[in-house]
Amino acid sequence: MGQKIELKTTQFGKNVIFDLNRSLSGQDGETYHNIAHASLSNETSAQLALKLFQYSSDIESIFIQSNVVTVNFSKNMGTAIKEFETEIEDFFLFYGDEEE
Repeated sequence: MGQKIELKTTQFGKNVIFDLNRSLSGQDGETYHNIAHASLSNETSAQLALKLFQYSSDIESIFIQSNVVTVNFSKNMGTAIKEFETEIEDFFLFYGDEEE
């Protein structure tokens, strides 16, 4: 159940911009600096930030504005960015218990 997110990724050294095909927040945007900060809100953008922080300790901050997610890493992630793309693409997918 759910729908995959389509995205375009642009990488500038330690900074990666994910341009999504759907909005996750309003136009004001929000910056998350750590897992504790992201866990304080039930907003969709905070839940994605929380998932990404849980996935990797190499994240310094995450800024989410509308359909753009900017992740600042502590090091150049190279091809490991593909794994983050998968985490974001599958964010809205949910599969409940199968009926017998």
